[in-house]
Parts: sequence; C-alpha cells; structure tokens
Amino acid sequence: MKMWGAARMVGIVTGLLTVALGAAAVGTGDVLAWIPYVRMSPEYDNIVAALGFEPTATATTDPGELASLLTGRSALLIPEQQETEEDTLEALGLAVAPALVSFLERGGRIVGMTYGKGADDILRGAGLWDVNDGYDVTGATLAIAIPHDPLAQGVPLEYEGTDGSTDFWNVPDDATVIAWDPRDEAPVVFRWEARGGTVVMLGFDGYEMSDATTRLLANALGVPLPIAEDTVLRDVGSEEIERLLTELGLSFQVGTDAYGDPFWEVVFEGIQFALFVDDAADDGPGRYHYLLLYAGWRTGGAVPCEVVNAWNRTKRGSRAFIDEEGDAAVEAELYLRGGVTWETIRQFVERFEGAMISFLGHILQE
Repeated sequence: MKMWGAARMVGIVTGLLTVALGAAAVGTGDVLAWIPYVRMSPEYDNIVAALGFEPTATATTDPGELASLLTGRSALLIPEQQETEEDTLEALGLAVAPALVSFLERGGRIVGMTYGKGADDILRGAGLWDVNDGYDVTGATLAIAIPHDPLAQGVPLEYEGTDGSTDFWNVPDDATVIAWDPRDEAPVVFRWEARGGTVVMLGFDGYEMSDATTRLLANALGVPLPIAEDTVLRDVGSEEIERLLTELGLSFQVGTDAYGDPFWEVVFEGIQFALFVDDAADDGPGRYHYLLLYAGWRTGGAVPCEVVNAWNRTKRGSRAFIDEEGDAAVEAELYLRGGVTWETIRQFVERFEGAMISFLGHILQE
C-alpha cells in the first residue's frame, strides 16, 4: 500500500479551478457507421447492442455524400461488409479514396472490422495499404501483445476468438500489433498511424460479440461502454473513473503520482479534491482495487486538533486530520476486491462531496 504524505495535492478553497478533461474521448454522436453492404442481423444489431448506442449510420456509396457526413466527426466505423464481393469493395474504396484520405488528414480515426470482406478491402482499394484477411482464428486462444496500450485497456490478456475471427497478412511494417495469435504471432488487432490520422483494424465481425471483442471495439472507437447501476466491479481503470466523473458533471484533469499511477484532480462547487488509486490488479494492467478521495487546505496549524476531532465524532464514512505540515485534510477510501456495484462507487464520490463541504464549513466557523 502506498504511503502518501505531505506531498499529496492540497485543495484550493477559493475560486473554481478550470480544468480540461483528462482523456480525449469520442462522443457517441461523433461516430459515423458506414454500412452499405453490412448484414444487419445479427452482425450489425449485435454491434449496436454491445456498444449500448446506435451510431449515426449511412449506406451511401456516393463519395461526396460520404465526405459531407464525415465533416465534423471523429470516428468512422466500417463493419464487415458481408453482402457483396471483395472487388466491389475495392472499387468502392477507390471511388471514396479522397474522402477517406481527407478524413485521416484532419486527424480522423477509421475503425474497421472484417472476417472475410470488410474495411481491409475498402482501404486496399483506396490505395492506403495491401492488408488482407488471413486465417480463421475462431475458437483460438488469442493474446494481447501490448497490455499497457490504450486499445487493450480492460481486455483480458488472453481471450477466445469469437465466431467470425481472422488474422491478417501484409500489415504495414510501422503498424502496432495489439492482439495476435500467439502460435505464430499473426496480427488480429492492429493500429496504424497514416496521413495524420489513425486506422484500427479489428479481426472479427459482429456475428458473436464477447466481453473482449466489445471492449476492443469500444477502445478503438474511443467511446465508453454503458455500466449498469448493479454491475459488480472488483477493480477499476481510468475508463470507469473518468466515465463516473463525467456522469457526475465534474471537471477534472489527470496527473501521475510519485508511484507512476494516475490520479485525478477534480473540482466540485469551486473546491478541488483528488482521487487516487492503489492496489494494482494482477491480471489487469492499469486497473486497481482501491480508491482514495482526498481534499486538503493550507491552514498552517491554524485549525486545532480539537476542532478536527469534534467533526470526526459526529461523522461516518470519512475522516479528517491535521497532516504533518499542520494543514487540515479530509479523506475517504473504498476497497473493491470483494465486489461493489457501480452505484456504490457513485455514492462513494457523492458522499465525499458532502463530507468535504461539511468539513470545510466546520473549520471556517472556528
């Protein structure tokens, strides 16, 4: 367990600190799904159900209309295009190449899916690469090649290839392989930075979605997955924490503590507090079993211990103290190993907000 001392962030009482969101997330409205030859049932329906929202979708094959629909958007999803042939997809890619290249040059993100026919064929026709699908890896044990990569966040280190999974060949030399078939290290999921933007290729269709493939798709699009109130969590990562803070309407920014782990500086009603993590999960890089909420004020010994103790005697769920520098602070902690619901974590933060306001009012009265 970490030992945080006086070096911890001390909250600022006066004035609202304006901070930016710590992670660049894509809003669900920023995703365009391009589905001219997609098999809607069950493939596309399963994708929509897994994501928890229905992207804006188009079946257009008109280059100008596609370019117009991409204006102002951050991500283009190209699911498997089952209902046609590869040569048709290559011809379509050639026709829309200017729209796709322009989208990438604006920093756009193309997320492709395939099993036999899909985004790899369209992008090949557009002249962007020579990638093609390879061997069927349905039912194979697949592995995450780079556990700390953002695309692998929340994905088990090993998972089973869903019905409709493939590996790839002719992958660009400068691509980053995220998941592969460990038997021959053939890429199954990879990211490629090109023309100022990003292409993520997923070697699976939507015929059968698992927790692993759902997470890979959401990570590739940069969208959060829905979390039900009664979902039981035994560890959390940055995605869940930032989703929670966003749901609560809190401004925040992300830093790194002295131990190399993330922490979040948060603002509630003009008061700054911090959310720290600890007790890293053994089987999930970037995930933690312990949360600490902390707020402190530079009181320089002006608040007596008796005042702090008087507040502690009447409160539950948090504790106040005078730190080694004589400053007043309040904190609360939550252990997740035994399993807590999403609503429990939400209430943990909301209760701390109330405790923080109460404690601040208490010491200002003295």
